[in-house]
Amino acid sequence: MDAQYNLVVATHTINRNDRNALSRIAIETKKNLGVETFTALVDKGYHNGREITKCKEENIRTIVAYPTLVNSNENGTTKDYLVANFTYNEEADTYQCPQGEMLRTTGKWHKKTRERDSYDFKKYRTPSCKECPVKSLCTSRKDGREIERSQYAGAVEENNQRYRENGQLYRKRQEINEHIFGTIKRQWGYNHTNLTGLEKVNGEHSLIMLVYNIKRTINILGVPELIAKLKNWKSPYKAKACFVFRVTCFAFILAPLENRLTVAA
Repeated sequence: MDAQYNLVVATHTINRNDRNALSRIAIETKKNLGVETFTALVDKGYHNGREITKCKEENIRTIVAYPTLVNSNENGTTKDYLVANFTYNEEADTYQCPQGEMLRTTGKWHKKTRERDSYDFKKYRTPSCKECPVKSLCTSRKDGREIERSQYAGAVEENNQRYRENGQLYRKRQEINEHIFGTIKRQWGYNHTNLTGLEKVNGEHSLIMLVYNIKRTINILGVPELIAKLKNWKSPYKAKACFVFRVTCFAFILAPLENRLTVAA
């Protein structure tokens, strides 16, 4: 959803975890808008290091709410010793714990594969843990605290910092995109799909988004100006597809209001 006009700028229907869906829809949005960069406000269900990194590589600025992270061993870790309280030094590639000790890495990369994703990471440790007076508050590991830093940690930390610094902006996320679902589900009664199969459902859902955008554009521009813009539109699509699209749009726009509402529902 575009924040300025509340228009749908890209839409996907997926049958996989949201965590792995961010970069694809963000890159498509950038292409559809024809911009060099934009800021994406995204629900924390999409917080994934690989996806955030891909967005960064495409010059897309993400502000994704993040879950509270502990580390690879949650047992025995109290609030004051969460990973967030350890300071990372990029130049030295070390972590400083709340007690002032340095956790270092051998530089070796390890691979972790999970059902939802996989990534490479390095381990950080310090021998000082064995003599630390607050070890029981930090970890239950016999050999002391161990922190894992993934290959995507840099991009994730930048995103998390933006989230902390832009709380007021991020709160607009629900205002921008949640109302469209209320309109479609509550006012139009579209609370399920009539077709089955991902490809057909994508087509059905895209048509609903198109109807929403047309109705929204009529509210913004009015029918005469919308028709004028459609007539002057230089379509990137093939002529046949363009012709069908324009005819469909004009038929929809020029239909009586009650018919338009019936089609939209």
